[in-house]
Amino acid sequence: MLRPDPERTMSGKRRVILALKFAVSAALIVLLYRRVDFARIGSMLLDVRIALLGLFFLLLFANTLISAVKWKLFLRADGVAIGLVPLLASYLVGTFFNVFLPSNIGGDAYRIYDIARRSAKPVHTAASVFADRLSGFAALAALGLLFPALGYGLVSDHRLMLLPLITFTLIAAVIVSLYRRPFLEKVLAWVRADRIAWVQRFTGRFLDSIAQYRKAPGIVWRVMGCSFLFQFTVIVCVFVLARAIGLAIPFFYFCIFVPVICLMEAIPLSIYGLGLRDAGYVLFFSQIGRPPEEALSLAVLYVAASLVYASSGGVVFALRFRPRPPAAPGPADKEGP
Repeated sequence: MLRPDPERTMSGKRRVILALKFAVSAALIVLLYRRVDFARIGSMLLDVRIALLGLFFLLLFANTLISAVKWKLFLRADGVAIGLVPLLASYLVGTFFNVFLPSNIGGDAYRIYDIARRSAKPVHTAASVFADRLSGFAALAALGLLFPALGYGLVSDHRLMLLPLITFTLIAAVIVSLYRRPFLEKVLAWVRADRIAWVQRFTGRFLDSIAQYRKAPGIVWRVMGCSFLFQFTVIVCVFVLARAIGLAIPFFYFCIFVPVICLMEAIPLSIYGLGLRDAGYVLFFSQIGRPPEEALSLAVLYVAASLVYASSGGVVFALRFRPRPPAAPGPADKEGP
């Protein structure tokens, strides 16, 4: 009797999940765009102000630099010394993979691979990438709660705060669990994962890295400062794009809805957040009495500009891994007469 191939089964599941994500994105896009005035959207996009678009790209690069600095803090706290330039290049390439692969896990996997081959500490590197992601989502969820609370009367549907609240609660639970090592070890024993040698080794080293972050003086404050600065810059980026297509909407409204939209597009139900992001803009713009054409114009411009910026990571990847020309033969290598 033939036994099922685990790798083939897993590959089939991935294809099904990918197909479902494409279906969700396609359905949302058809639903959102079927009754809009495409002529107005095209007119707004054609009249984009190039100078503000350039500012958007500069802000994205600044955010990539902030992310690299935060990543370096985690690695240094764990005794891994990697320069800022390799981390910056790895982040750019990771951004490229996040956008052009159907799952943003691809970018994180590349970052782990790239830095692990330099540090020879793959588990420590994986822990730093995980902590980097977790701190970013914690700051995003916190802003998603803070700004709607400050502008409580500006948004009529306060159920929109549920997503940041749920996210923040889950992240807090994860952080508390990571700091309670005996609890996690009991969980591994309960699911019998502790019987697998490599799982036990990986978990032990991973939790060792988390413990190092906790011991490092001031790292939590510096990392969270970087995370809040990063997420606030994302808000500024979207505001700049809105001004680039002539949308005169007060900045504080963007502070309210951009963090929630970022959390929406992070939900793993679509491809690169397509459809979910558009729905978020339409939903929030309707809260302040703006037409869907404006919301969708901003969503389209954001995706297009992000694709252009992410392409720079593809260039970096090509330059880092281009084949080197063969070295010229030395005197000892030359053939005799």
